[in-house]
Amino acid sequence: MNDRAFSVVNHPLVRLEAKEKITGCAVYTGDIELPGMVYAAVIRSPYARASVTKIDISAAEAVPGYAGALLPNDVPDILYNCSGNPPSPLLLKDEKILTTEPKCAGDRILCVAAETPEACREVCGKVIVEYAPKKAFFTIADALKEDAEPLQPHLSVDNVVWKREVKEGNTDDGFERSDVVIEGCFHIPPMQHTAIEPTACVCDFSDRNELTVWSNSQTIFQERRILSELVGISENKIRVIKPAVGGGFGARQQLHSQPVAALLSRKLGRPVKIVNDREEELTSTVVRHGAVADVRLGSTKDGMMISFYADYKLNTGPYTTHGPTVLCAGARKFQYAVPNYFFDGKCVLTDNVTAGAFRGYGNMQLAFAREVMIDRLAIKLNVDPVELRLKNHVTVGGHFPGSDLTVTSCEIAECARLCLEKRREIDAAEGVTDDGEVKQAWGVSFACHGSGPSSREGLSSATVNINSDGSAELFVGSADIGQGSETMLSQIAAETLGIPLEDVAITAADTMITPYDTGTFGSSQTFICGTAVRRACIDVYETLKKLLESITDDMVSLRDKVFYVGKEKLDFRAAVRRVMFHQRGGVIIGRGVYKADACPNPFSVCMVKAEYHKNINAIRLLHLIEAVDVGTPINPLTVEGQIEGGAAQGVGYTMTEQIEINNIAKKPLSTDLLHYKIPLASDLPRIHALIAEGYEPTGPFGAKSVGELSTVPVAPAIVNAVSRASGREINKLPLCEEFLILPNIVE
Repeated sequence: MNDRAFSVVNHPLVRLEAKEKITGCAVYTGDIELPGMVYAAVIRSPYARASVTKIDISAAEAVPGYAGALLPNDVPDILYNCSGNPPSPLLLKDEKILTTEPKCAGDRILCVAAETPEACREVCGKVIVEYAPKKAFFTIADALKEDAEPLQPHLSVDNVVWKREVKEGNTDDGFERSDVVIEGCFHIPPMQHTAIEPTACVCDFSDRNELTVWSNSQTIFQERRILSELVGISENKIRVIKPAVGGGFGARQQLHSQPVAALLSRKLGRPVKIVNDREEELTSTVVRHGAVADVRLGSTKDGMMISFYADYKLNTGPYTTHGPTVLCAGARKFQYAVPNYFFDGKCVLTDNVTAGAFRGYGNMQLAFAREVMIDRLAIKLNVDPVELRLKNHVTVGGHFPGSDLTVTSCEIAECARLCLEKRREIDAAEGVTDDGEVKQAWGVSFACHGSGPSSREGLSSATVNINSDGSAELFVGSADIGQGSETMLSQIAAETLGIPLEDVAITAADTMITPYDTGTFGSSQTFICGTAVRRACIDVYETLKKLLESITDDMVSLRDKVFYVGKEKLDFRAAVRRVMFHQRGGVIIGRGVYKADACPNPFSVCMVKAEYHKNINAIRLLHLIEAVDVGTPINPLTVEGQIEGGAAQGVGYTMTEQIEINNIAKKPLSTDLLHYKIPLASDLPRIHALIAEGYEPTGPFGAKSVGELSTVPVAPAIVNAVSRASGREINKLPLCEEFLILPNIVE
């Protein structure tokens, strides 16, 4: 029986930083000002592929307030990978700090600085860069043509920069034994993160010996490691600090302007600030990988899926960044017990926008194709789509195809029950319209993700200092990028120590004073960093017990957070005071480290009610229900927020968000939020966030992750609903290319 009688964990608590943010007191990277600081901007290529033939900054140097420039010959001529992942053979080095051979629109050519932002803008307008444009290609199909010039010839003789195959069983044999085989080709577009806060950094390398960086980073320790290699100083001379962050979603899991700002600061002997404008944010950071997925699914006539094949290609843009790791991550998130499975993946280079880490890392694209195909199978077999999925789903003790990890918890059936219950409630109140002009229908999809990197390379550590009054100072290297992890980690610490939440003060994400953390990615904060925090707090009790034993001749025992010293009982606070003020006492510090040897899968079920207006070929989303199995929700309020935020992001991905390419200029057209349409509140359906009761035996207090999971099932659930309402098969996103999108009706 799972003990759910928690004091702090599993309670819906307001996040610790909420007041700072809503009152405008939170300090973001763009708010930081340093004495003598200059404002810099990157001059970027307007061409998708070209050679720089001339750089002339003489007119820029004459602008009042001009402070200096960093040119391509000022930076080390070395290749690196900007990915904020730990060192790995998958991180192929192919990017330069500044380049004279741009491979995508937005590539960095040079950087200029001035005394004020206004002067910096004027300086940018005076810089002259001349180019010799070259033929560019943006699609996977064009990149794979025989005459397509390889973008990174030092890595590959063609534009397939990485391949990944994952097999289990024999798919050919499985398809031969199948009663029904269906096929589909799906085109999934890239997607921009569009965090409200733009990418920014402040670098102070003014003494040319030690570098301090403030950046809205998800991976401060990886950032420090890469900068150490690029600027040529040891890691102990680099300090990376994460201020408040206004959204990450994976975009800040790679370096952007930090190397440029650091080297310019060293050259000028002054701190340098670079803040992207919205056009740079949309065209010159990273996007979710676009993909083409050719899939086949075979089953028996009674609905047992026995064979699945995916020919899966990712568009990684001109630089590999996370491409190979995204490809590998997607290979092992097939949550159905199919005995014959073959994932044939390729990472393809193009001149499109550079792709990188994005919420749902490697999972979004193939999950979309898979769940749409399963719905088509349900229609062909004339069976209930929920029952079909449950019939084939993995269960506790089983494993995903191609994976060696055993499923240790799974409440997918409870998620489905909760969704169906809410669906019946909605339909009882509203009915389901089908009157000849408007047809409404429900769509469903299942999803899973991980509770840490699928490579199992997640590593977190934590330290806890105990004060004389029994309060605690928690130090973690993980970065809260808006998901509320600092609150959640503080709850785990308070619950483990047996003290109120207000008695825990947390310091996070500063490489000088907080312990190592791989980074905020892979939905790892709750499971991996939470486990490290719990271990550190358990170590506090073990340390305290040893210290008590060292200052007394009596037997010391510990039961239910109470120390028994001979016949005396001491609670936590009393034991702390006894130790710290005794003449032979000591300081109480707990340490915890967790290296993931498993990343248990959270699960979700999503149902969407959509309507199709036949006369005007329009669709409207009415309701979106999502139920999640996250084990013990450390903070149910935060879990609900993650579901709602993930659903909103999924709606944009499915309905309206697209990076359009200008075929004449051969570069992205979607350069502002008028052209790149993220959903407004009026575009969202009514969202119903539900949490299944579950427990993960390997997680801290039974917890698993939720952050990325919540986005994964949204697109296929919407498409399945729209397909059933309109009667059309849909193989491509966004839906605005095929349908008029109607706003939701808010009563």
